[in-house]
Amino acid sequence: MGELQLSLRRYGLVTVRRLPLLLCSLWIVFLVELLSRGQWLDAFGWTFDAVPELLLNTLIVLGLLLFLTALTGSIRLSFWLIAALCLAFGLISGIKLEILGVPFLPWDLLLASETKDMTPYLGGLLNFTVMSGFILFFVISILLLYKLSKTALQIGRKQRVAMGLISALLLVSIYNDGELSLTRLAKIKNIAYDQTLNVKTNGFLLTTMMNLKYLFLKAPKGYDESSIRSIASGVTPAVTQAGDVKPNIIIVLSESFWDITRVEGLKFSRDPLPFYHSLVEKYTSGTLLSPQYGGGTANVEFEVLTGNSMRFLPQGSIPYNQYIHKATDSLASILRRQGYEATAINPFHSWFYNSKNVYNHFGFSKYISQEFFEPDYEGPYIADRAVAKYIIQSSDETPGPDFVFANTMENHYHYSPGKFKENTIQVTGVTGESKGLIETYAQGLLGADDMLKRLVTHYEQKGEPTIIVFFGDHLPSLGDNYKAYKDCGYLQENDPNFLDKMYRVPVLVWNNYLPEHKEQLNMSPSFLGPYVLKLAQRPGSYYTDYLYRLAQHTPVIPPKNYYPQMGIDEEALKEYEKLQYDILFGKQYGYGDWKNTIKDPAYVLGFGDLQIDHVHVNETGRERIVKITGRDLPHNSILHINDKPVKTAWTDKHELTAIVEPETEAEFPWKLEIVVEDSKGHIVAKSNAYVQTRMTAADMP
Repeated sequence: MGELQLSLRRYGLVTVRRLPLLLCSLWIVFLVELLSRGQWLDAFGWTFDAVPELLLNTLIVLGLLLFLTALTGSIRLSFWLIAALCLAFGLISGIKLEILGVPFLPWDLLLASETKDMTPYLGGLLNFTVMSGFILFFVISILLLYKLSKTALQIGRKQRVAMGLISALLLVSIYNDGELSLTRLAKIKNIAYDQTLNVKTNGFLLTTMMNLKYLFLKAPKGYDESSIRSIASGVTPAVTQAGDVKPNIIIVLSESFWDITRVEGLKFSRDPLPFYHSLVEKYTSGTLLSPQYGGGTANVEFEVLTGNSMRFLPQGSIPYNQYIHKATDSLASILRRQGYEATAINPFHSWFYNSKNVYNHFGFSKYISQEFFEPDYEGPYIADRAVAKYIIQSSDETPGPDFVFANTMENHYHYSPGKFKENTIQVTGVTGESKGLIETYAQGLLGADDMLKRLVTHYEQKGEPTIIVFFGDHLPSLGDNYKAYKDCGYLQENDPNFLDKMYRVPVLVWNNYLPEHKEQLNMSPSFLGPYVLKLAQRPGSYYTDYLYRLAQHTPVIPPKNYYPQMGIDEEALKEYEKLQYDILFGKQYGYGDWKNTIKDPAYVLGFGDLQIDHVHVNETGRERIVKITGRDLPHNSILHINDKPVKTAWTDKHELTAIVEPETEAEFPWKLEIVVEDSKGHIVAKSNAYVQTRMTAADMP
């Protein structure tokens, strides 16, 4: 008994002597956050506010430190090596965040171009925060390491083995998503849709760890150039001869759009979707089996635009943020090569889901994001009617056919009462919190229905051949754990029809020029693009042709665990998976000579290139009034004079005025530029530089 107590005491002392390793790990985490965030106050604030996140970041460093110590047998050497690695990546992330507005991410290791783009900014390394942080780090680190007793630094063989096992246990428990996952136990979410917020919320090292699982995908068996070219050359075209008509093709992804009136037991004081229901009676409609529920809009959009499937990608991944880093053929590039103007419209931030870069890679000519919208809101988001307005405006201003892909935001989560000014639809058949959620959601559907009516009415009256595809991305999240769905009786516990009930979204296809024909659609979103190309009699690519043929016998691809139940032949999908791998991760062998025609070199954010044509300067008392005339000037335009912003008022897209007050006035000559900034203060569009040498009578309005 005495020997057992002595052994326990000895191991207890060893453990206590190793506690400084935890402190060293915490110290590395703090310095990483300082370098990543760039501000002392921000780093201190996160350290004290985000305790679970701080602990997991610390355990990651401790795990790495124990692992390297187990290999080298030296705590000091391991500390300096781990510190150098973590601090280097933290610093790189801080620089990238400052320059590009996004942090360093694991897949950046695969992208040489961004590293090259950051080279001119490396001079900014020597700032006060970085220098003071490094000095303090070295001083305190030396105190921590070199004041340890010699016994604390002695590592025996058994201790090294124990360290290796503890290291593996720590890192695996943080990395994995199973029942024993520490991130799961701490209720930490990977905010993959916004990696900047992800890093600021969860810390740089934990975010990096959570993202590592999405870095690499193994090439499918048999993937090589000859196999891809063989598949591509053997595909029969879906459209053998292009039609004489080039119709406008307008695809609208309506946020959280779902026909909630189909829920038995719910009664609405009035139909929230009267126009939609009238069209469903006469035109092609049906459902798409969405890969998402409650969120992840970009993944559904990814399927529709590219034909690629989320079923072949890791669960939880977001291709827009992780995989779209090169030219990727899409409906936009396919149609633009046929003379279409390709426009993306989204009433949210251009940085969200990395969309401003993704749409460029997809071959769009322009992207109208929230920064270019007039402030027309319903609740907290831009109204659906505003999106309809810009769809119509974009197509009316071009002489040829248009391809427009638009998202909406009005009916985006959340659905708590008070979101809208008033809920004008009353619901019976459910009570309490769920009643309020459903009534708010129904109110948002009114905006979607109104948008659809505006679009159909406009193109019906105009008579220009047009196809409108209107679909939902996912069902709305109505309470935790599907609360409202359960309360109204729509969803049962362990419901055998869970997939069909919670992942099927409506799709409607309207046109004003084809012979009357009504189909019932049932497909995955990745097959919608090939279907639309066939309907419009527009040639696609080898990939869309392949998908069109595949959809004839396998129109729906569910999650793998549903394959046996739904009669899906996994072998029949191997070619699809191989073609997708080639496009996203491989050498794009299937693209051939037209790979370089995908991206539009004239791609812009906004309605077009911002242009200052003339400047009028008028002096009124102590102020100077500057009147700018030009083109494509958005509502959020800011006039810069000699690189400094001045108070700006927008009139219309051809005119704005600015007030130059004495305290901000610069000496002539003036360099005038119109800029548009996003919510993070980054410039997303800039006009030509117009030089005003002096104010003369001719300049007076």
